[in-house]
Amino acid sequence: MTDKYPITRRGFQKLLEELLHLRRRVRPEVLDELAESRSYGYKIGNQQLMWAQERHAFVQGKIRDLERKLSQCEVVVGQKLIAKRVAFGTRTIVLNLDTGQQACYQLVGPFESDVSNGKISICSPIGRNLLGRTVGDVISVYTPGGLRNYKILDIFLEYP
Repeated sequence: MTDKYPITRRGFQKLLEELLHLRRRVRPEVLDELAESRSYGYKIGNQQLMWAQERHAFVQGKIRDLERKLSQCEVVVGQKLIAKRVAFGTRTIVLNLDTGQQACYQLVGPFESDVSNGKISICSPIGRNLLGRTVGDVISVYTPGGLRNYKILDIFLEYP
């Protein structure tokens, strides 16, 4: 049995839309390209056929990966929480005590994390350390760049 990973409704919908797009639009296009390139014959120099086969393999791999992710997801829906503790789906404003920079993070599942958009996985070092904490708590996180210290400034809910 595999572990279930939490995901927001919005994150699940995004993965599902990507899967449907690949199945309904991209895969048929790739299959058409593959059929056309095969019509030129299986010659050693048929670069179009080699390219079409590679693209087909890539798309099929991406579809399998999305199907696997979706099968392992467990959608977490609107919990009745008061934003006193950091939990899945909450947004947290933290202050990096080493640099003085503030950052806002939303805790999400591993399949929808996107650090550039402020979404960090609950499985990441920062995410694990933030879970269950309250405003004013200071956490220490070991990162590839060394030990970082963060202070929690604010916590608020944001559920789709």
